[in-house]
Amino acid sequence: MLHTITKAVSFFLILFIAATSSVDAGQPKLSPEAQVSLLTTSSGAELYTLFGHTALRIYDPEAGVDRAYNYGTFDFNAPGFYWKFALGDLRYFLSVNKFENAKKAYLNDGRIITEQRLNLTENQTKRLYDFLENNARPENRYYSYEFFYDNCTTRIYEAVKAVAGDSIHFQEPQNSAKNSFRQFINPYVKSVSWVKFGINLLLGTPADRNPPESETLFLPDLLKEGFSHARIQQADTSLALVSEQRFYAPQKRSVISPARVSPTLSFWFLLITSLLAGFFYRTNHTFWFWFDRLLFGIIGLIGVLIIFLWFFSSYPSTKWNWNIVWSAPALSAFIFSFMGRKRLSENYKVFLVLYAAILLLFLLSWSFIPQQIPSAILPLLFLLGFRSIKKQSESVNQEMVNVL
Repeated sequence: MLHTITKAVSFFLILFIAATSSVDAGQPKLSPEAQVSLLTTSSGAELYTLFGHTALRIYDPEAGVDRAYNYGTFDFNAPGFYWKFALGDLRYFLSVNKFENAKKAYLNDGRIITEQRLNLTENQTKRLYDFLENNARPENRYYSYEFFYDNCTTRIYEAVKAVAGDSIHFQEPQNSAKNSFRQFINPYVKSVSWVKFGINLLLGTPADRNPPESETLFLPDLLKEGFSHARIQQADTSLALVSEQRFYAPQKRSVISPARVSPTLSFWFLLITSLLAGFFYRTNHTFWFWFDRLLFGIIGLIGVLIIFLWFFSSYPSTKWNWNIVWSAPALSAFIFSFMGRKRLSENYKVFLVLYAAILLLFLLSWSFIPQQIPSAILPLLFLLGFRSIKKQSESVNQEMVNVL
């Protein structure tokens, strides 16, 4: 029995040694020539590339190592991709590629790469390399992405900080303008007005918070700029954190085609057209019945989406969204439209008066709301208020006709 146990222990010990050896064999030892670089990629044409990208490069010609570490990898083909993304449960992961392959991919997408070599010691470089290689293991590589607090840029910064400690000193304030998270990201989506509108519509009050210094470096350009003016303490010497900077430019830059019609222009056109139609086709009750059902239905769905992201999504930045005030009640108007005329006249009047009052209060409180509301919704608020009052008067008139 003892002999059998001894053989079993020996067998598993051999397996463990073999597995450990194979891991070590797949991770070359760095030489004193190893270098670490911060890679910052400019915006691309795809939605998920609008804010740029951050990665790390570890280059050691003596050990034959030239790897790019990328925390911004996700799988489009993952089961339930969009559902997981909406819930905030989409798992991003650290991928490791040959630098030349990564560089070629970015340049083919028309994106500029900025490489900043970091003044890390031999020991810091080795520790960072071990940290990244350990993070790249299948059991460690996945994490739950969050745009402001846990993304490809914050992960890189935390990795560098883990090995450099408090030796990195930023020479300039990271948020001297006291920008909010929302103000930081808006310039990146300026050219894609519908995307900007959608993002600002769905982000709640947390996005209007001014981040402290420790949370400011969440965008690739912010980290690149912060590192370019930072210094690192090495023994008794203070050195520039970035010792060298170089650029890789594509043959043709990636260009985003802006929308021909902005949300603001579209909604003002809708309001003016509706007012004119209300004057010329005021007696066409069937048309206005379906127009109102469509209007309140679409706005109501926006409210449902805001409610979903607030209460069921794990994203902290979609909580406490004041846009719920004007959008969610429209769903009730949509539901009322399926009721019979008798119940419609009894209940619809009160609701429409209340909804019009809510819209008016929202407009009057605009400058006091602790959230930046997209100005493009102004014509929508006017249109919703106008149609609410109009339908309330039509309901009263219908009731009077029924009495007569």
